[in-house]
Amino acid sequence: MKLIIARHLIPCTGGRAQVTETETGILIENGLIRRVDRLDAFEEERRGGKVEIIDAGDNYVLPGLIDAHLHLSFSSSAQPLDQLYGDDEATVLLRMVRAAQMELRSGVTTVRDSGSKGMSILQLRDFIRRGELEGPDILAAGMPLTITGGHCNFCGLECDSREEAVKAVRLLCKQGVDYIKVMVSGGNMTPGSDSLIDQYDLDTLKAIVYEAHQRGKKVSGHVHSVIGVENAVEAGFDTLEHCSFKTPEGADYREELAAKMREKHIAVNPAMGKAYVLPPEEAAPLPDKVAMWGAFQKSRFDTTEAMYRAGVEIIAGTDAGCKNTKFDEFYLTLNLLHEKVHMTKEDVLLSATARAAGVLGIGHLVGAVEAGRQADILFVKGNPLDNLLNLKQPEMVLKRGERVRL
Repeated sequence: MKLIIARHLIPCTGGRAQVTETETGILIENGLIRRVDRLDAFEEERRGGKVEIIDAGDNYVLPGLIDAHLHLSFSSSAQPLDQLYGDDEATVLLRMVRAAQMELRSGVTTVRDSGSKGMSILQLRDFIRRGELEGPDILAAGMPLTITGGHCNFCGLECDSREEAVKAVRLLCKQGVDYIKVMVSGGNMTPGSDSLIDQYDLDTLKAIVYEAHQRGKKVSGHVHSVIGVENAVEAGFDTLEHCSFKTPEGADYREELAAKMREKHIAVNPAMGKAYVLPPEEAAPLPDKVAMWGAFQKSRFDTTEAMYRAGVEIIAGTDAGCKNTKFDEFYLTLNLLHEKVHMTKEDVLLSATARAAGVLGIGHLVGAVEAGRQADILFVKGNPLDNLLNLKQPEMVLKRGERVRL
């Protein structure tokens, strides 16, 4: 057993992120949090000498973070397509191991992989779950559904008709994915694609959702176009990724669609990483996107803020693995959500902890420092509710109660 002594605890319970300054004890046993109470309630355990004491000192203690949108099989280089088109399965697996461990060392204890090349991510997920490799818990979609030659076709699963899409969902579920990822719109990083392309019609999207939900799987949609957003909302998707409200003339935010998202409890992950920090010439995924990228960045901030103000649940993700977007920079995304989208620091922190866990269906396991949840715990020097950049350098990370090698 271990007993953490915390003087600055941010448990992220009860829908709030606030600091508890009372000396608190967090008792850990077999990888789970057994009790969280005032420190003086643990006198018996402390006297018995049967617990390892971890004194957090002046560090702030909070749940391990959840990066709810990344791509472990992407290289995060300046030209990730070179690797995506060229890597064999063994190289992809090695690349994912490195990326996952970078995430963990940065304080991210759970990740949702939003589309991988091939299916070896399921082997990595299971290896980590069995404790045979240090890494974050992985929620894996495996290969995303896309049309022939469509966005992320290099991942390996192309399906065009309603029948092909239904069969793809069934195959992915048979292989053991955690959820289904659909490229509803085209994308910006795939040659020959475009984010204004609507890849699947409403009937096909409804069929995908039906098949996935019948098997207990959530459905996530990569979507940029207004028509794509409208169709994904109507089809009953669980989360929308990016959600740009894009038209040929620019962004066209629709209040009525945001209201439907709120009513149907459809969350949005804007997936804003370095592509929204760097200047367009470094951020744009392809050379032909440089001219429009500055305006696109600004429109993404504006539409995401509008959804946030409308009460749509926002969860945080980096899109790590894409161009120049590293796997240890979640703090940049969180700070961006505060500075550019104008989310409160409290909401930003919840978007990467308890709120994200709830949206992803794992709120009973992670996302808060609370009895019964996994002992995934982060220690940082400064208060992240004062400055989110205080999350940049962890002092200690516990994954299921075990110290991570930093």
